[in-house]
Amino acid sequence: MVESQPQFDRWSFRLLLAIVGLGAVTLLMASQWYLPSISDTPFWNALIAFTILGIASDSSFLPVPRISSARVGSSVVFIPFLASVLLFEPPWPMVIACVTGLVAQVIIRGKTLVRASFNTAQYMLFVGLGGLVYGALGGHVGFDRVHVDFLAFAALVLVFFIVNQGTVALAVALTTDISIREAWTRIAGDSLLYDLVSSSLAIVLAFLFIQFKIVGLAVLALMLFFVRHMYHMNLQVDRVNRELLELMVKAIEARDPYTSGHSLRVSEYARSIARELGLPTKHVDDVATAALLHDVGKIHEDFAPLLRKAGRLTPEERMLMQAHPVRSADLASTIAEFRGRVHRDIRNHHENFDGTGYPDGLIGEGIPIGARIIMVADTIDAMTTDRPYRKALSLQKALEEMAKYAGRQFDPMLVELVTKSPSIRRLLGPQLVPEIPQPASMQTPARFWGGSRAST
Repeated sequence: MVESQPQFDRWSFRLLLAIVGLGAVTLLMASQWYLPSISDTPFWNALIAFTILGIASDSSFLPVPRISSARVGSSVVFIPFLASVLLFEPPWPMVIACVTGLVAQVIIRGKTLVRASFNTAQYMLFVGLGGLVYGALGGHVGFDRVHVDFLAFAALVLVFFIVNQGTVALAVALTTDISIREAWTRIAGDSLLYDLVSSSLAIVLAFLFIQFKIVGLAVLALMLFFVRHMYHMNLQVDRVNRELLELMVKAIEARDPYTSGHSLRVSEYARSIARELGLPTKHVDDVATAALLHDVGKIHEDFAPLLRKAGRLTPEERMLMQAHPVRSADLASTIAEFRGRVHRDIRNHHENFDGTGYPDGLIGEGIPIGARIIMVADTIDAMTTDRPYRKALSLQKALEEMAKYAGRQFDPMLVELVTKSPSIRRLLGPQLVPEIPQPASMQTPARFWGGSRAST
């Protein structure tokens, strides 16, 4: 079960909340209520038991690191929700979802009322629509037995994925710079197989409850804990791998205080540019990874004296520094996943659009698009941060300098995109750095702008 914590001050999100909430309330009110008598203890015990299980499942959530900017989380609460559709006549599954959402989100996890309302409303919408589809396809509902029509159950699960992940992806798209396609892809991510397998546990949960009542729920609670642990391990591997890469980059940049944080910033700029260019999600991630590792080859001791040097490099030292893209690419390719696109983007991120760059002298669109993006992102950070040989420029001045060399050093299409990019301006924040004229001896020719310490 996926949920979101976007920025709620945008009218577009408020409109989405109103639509989802209205849909949920409409389904709830339009249902024909089955009202058992107070003496029907088994029904009320089951209702309370599934509500408690839902609250427990939704109270322990996991972050989704692939879209951390939107602070999206997930839980295994969809399993008891799916099982409730198999056992309870409509709209009681929606009541379970409503109580679960409000208690878990507001009381236990302390979320704002707006955020809790959105998540609760989309829980109810999924359960309500799923129940309608399941019943329309002849799915059996009741406590007498478990008779699963797999077509009806498959349709129920499909409705879950579409409504839950779709509404959250739309919320992310409306409140961030991430497209709905990218948001949905990142939410599904590598957990799609886990989701499909875990959904079948709803059938097991319904069966165990019918056969063993509360004891069956207790057994299933252990299985839910195991499923949550699988999700946690999967997310933890992603997080640890990313943190190790960032740690390695920070260790390299520690040699030069002027480039501290440089690669992380370049990675964010490159991700933003690739996203605005409309590249597929996996390609966006590869570009961001290549940007993060574009200077990793400087860990070699050969570059240490050059990184510490306060003045300009000699021609011989510049030639040595120009070897760092190849060193970086070769080092990154020791990881099998980075061979191919990531390797090429790192190797060619200093290729000039007119073919005068290095190391391979590629020209125009023969340069990988990721490498062209990194060149632009690298240069933006280089010009908007202080270096030993010059002061930082404002973003506007940096864009003007890049425009002068569009078609020569930079891809003109990317320069135009960045010039109009609101996300780049947001990433850079307020540009309050005064533009102090430098002596002629200290000015860096615009053609040689680069993100690394005197690296081009």
